[in-house]
Amino acid sequence: MLEFSTVNPINLLTMSLAVCLLGGCTSAVESGHNTALTGMDLKTMTDQMATSIASNPQVRNAIAAKGQLKIVVEPAQNEMTAEILPKGEAEAFTSRVRSLLSSHHPGEFLWIMNRDEFYDLRKTEREDALGPSPDAVDPEYALTAHFRSLTRENSTGRSSAYVCVYDLSNLKDNRTVLWSDQYEVEKRAVKSFLD
Repeated sequence: MLEFSTVNPINLLTMSLAVCLLGGCTSAVESGHNTALTGMDLKTMTDQMATSIASNPQVRNAIAAKGQLKIVVEPAQNEMTAEILPKGEAEAFTSRVRSLLSSHHPGEFLWIMNRDEFYDLRKTEREDALGPSPDAVDPEYALTAHFRSLTRENSTGRSSAYVCVYDLSNLKDNRTVLWSDQYEVEKRAVKSFLD
């Protein structure tokens, strides 16, 4: 059995490289992944946004002054250059923030169903009552997200930079922004490996 101190550094480097190549510990550039946002971005981004909202001094002051904040959640708005953001994914990027805040900060936020969701449920002919019409509900704040991107492509590859801006806007106070934060990420892919 070899002891670590007797292993030649060149052999160690060679073995490490072989393990990485066989084990899959490569980057997006090396693996040839595309440059789109992924499920890991969804998790990282929404974790960051939920923590940011919950710890923001202005949000904390509003909760102390008014109690529960009544918030309507909108799907993320796709303002990206060439990427498609399907409806389900657009909803996931804001609804996961809502879910995290609901579970970690119960009693601080009251979530109001947005108008589109209400009418979609009504179309399903549910037997149970759906509650008052959206026109009768009066949320104070709206949680929105706007996704923007800048993509550059040349003969060797593509890079995409994303800025995903989240806002908690006061609907009653001239639409002022109570809280805002953003998630930024850049992704690269080698041209010959692009999906």
